[in-house]
Amino acid sequence: MIHISSTDKSTTIRLKEITKKKLEQLAKGKETHEEIILRLIKIVENLSSEQNTNIIQKGNIIGTKYETLHKTIQIKLDDQEYVVVCTYNDLSMFAIMQNKSLNQLSKKLDWTIDLNIVNVNIGKGWVNPKNVQTKELNTLYFICVKQILEETFDIKLYQFSNILDYFNMDNWIEVYKKYDLSKDSLNSDIKRKLI
Repeated sequence: MIHISSTDKSTTIRLKEITKKKLEQLAKGKETHEEIILRLIKIVENLSSEQNTNIIQKGNIIGTKYETLHKTIQIKLDDQEYVVVCTYNDLSMFAIMQNKSLNQLSKKLDWTIDLNIVNVNIGKGWVNPKNVQTKELNTLYFICVKQILEETFDIKLYQFSNILDYFNMDNWIEVYKKYDLSKDSLNSDIKRKLI
């Protein structure tokens, strides 16, 4: 007989008080102990994977070899629904380096998202991005960039509440400064698209 429970079985883990306090210091926002541990496990898994983004140093030159990630993002603009399939650089290593203890190292390293929209479903069918109007495609692009930044760096970008906000360079500059994000990304992922 196969028995399946409708809920996960909970357990307890015994920790010293000092270990519990250190764990709580690693919390982002109002994370529970379980959420903190799951996030730390994900970080360790990402670091141990050989497929991920790597920083390569030869002599006094530092470069980055990115892993390409794929993502499907559902977007609704007014009454129009979109499904956007995009590729972008894996930035998880740089998100980890945003940690306070690694912050000095991360300031020396710049990165780019290099987001490409591969396919778009506009309501009833898939369309090649080349066949989407430029303004509409750029709007989808900036929404995707915002989504990836929020998910990767665990931040909330409240500066973008309507379509015009995405085309306001001052909003992007504010975000990149506030969260100490890469100047290379601001220039290549944002400024070049706004020009």
